[in-house]
This record gives sequence, structure tokens and C-alpha cells, in this order.
Amino acid sequence: MKLRIVITDANILIDLIKLDLSKILFQSGIFEFKTSDLVFNEIYPEQKEMLSSVIKSKHLEICESDEVDLKEIYKLKVEKKGLTIQDCSVWHYAAKFEGILLTGDKQLRNCSSQSGIEVRGVLFLFDQMVEHKLITLKKAIIKLELLSMTNHRLPKKEIDKRLKEWGSRLKNE
Repeated sequence: MKLRIVITDANILIDLIKLDLSKILFQSGIFEFKTSDLVFNEIYPEQKEMLSSVIKSKHLEICESDEVDLKEIYKLKVEKKGLTIQDCSVWHYAAKFEGILLTGDKQLRNCSSQSGIEVRGVLFLFDQMVEHKLITLKKAIIKLELLSMTNHRLPKKEIDKRLKEWGSRLKNE
């Protein structure tokens, strides 16, 4: 069975690294994870270092943009003035590979979903980690609470819903 491809934006990578969940998720085998070279070059050297083992083991692929890709990325950038070149690169690769775009960027989410791309965020990844038992409910609760304290752009109602559900399930275990 071919794995579903997901293309991740910088904000998702940064959140996963900050929470120390990147290796667990990328090595899980539930998706084929990719990001663009433009996004990878955007993150800090210490963040790149933390991802080096999953890149070497091919659990996270860096899509190297050739001339054709760069022309398509630039075309998106010209059409959508508010997006960065990095945003347009992950949008381009999500379309190219018919994958899911992972982002927390509202404008990128709106533009790419309007063009028919399936877009998800970090909460989707938490759902997947819980569903596939990559992390315990207790760890999911702790990590999501931590994330909600550091990333104030996340939807509070959706976070609270998960925390309540997972807390309830944890009590019943």
C-alpha cells in the first residue's frame, strides 16, 4: 500500500521539533513526509540538525526545486501577493504530489484549499499520533497543553475539545 504524501510547512516542523515529536512522527510510517528545500533553508541550523537523522534515514524528504518547479512556485507567488516564496513552494509540492499540505498559516491554508489541495494542521498530526498509538494519551495531553501555551494562533476550541476527550478516555483506561 502506497503511503499518503504530506508536505509540511516550516511552522509545523518548528512545532514538532519544539515538542520533541518530529522523530516519533516522521519515523512512524503512517505518511510519506516531505518539505521543500526553500522551507528547509528557512529554519534555524539547530532545527536542521534535529531533523538530520530523519532526513538521512529518508523519513523526511527535502524536495529540491529545479528550474521547472521554481517557475511554478514563482507563478504562485505572483498570483498570491501575501504568500511567501516558501509558502508557495509547499503549495506547489502538495499539488505536484497530490498530497496533504500541513500548515498553520491561515492565508496559505485558504489559498491552497481553494485550489483543491487538502490542508491540515498540527492538530491533525496529534490526532494521527493518538490514533496510531505513537504517543500515549497522557503524553498527547501534556504536549498539546505545552503547544497551546507557545502557539497562540491555534484554535482554542479544537484544543479544548481534544484535551477534554483525551482526558476522559485516560480516566477510563
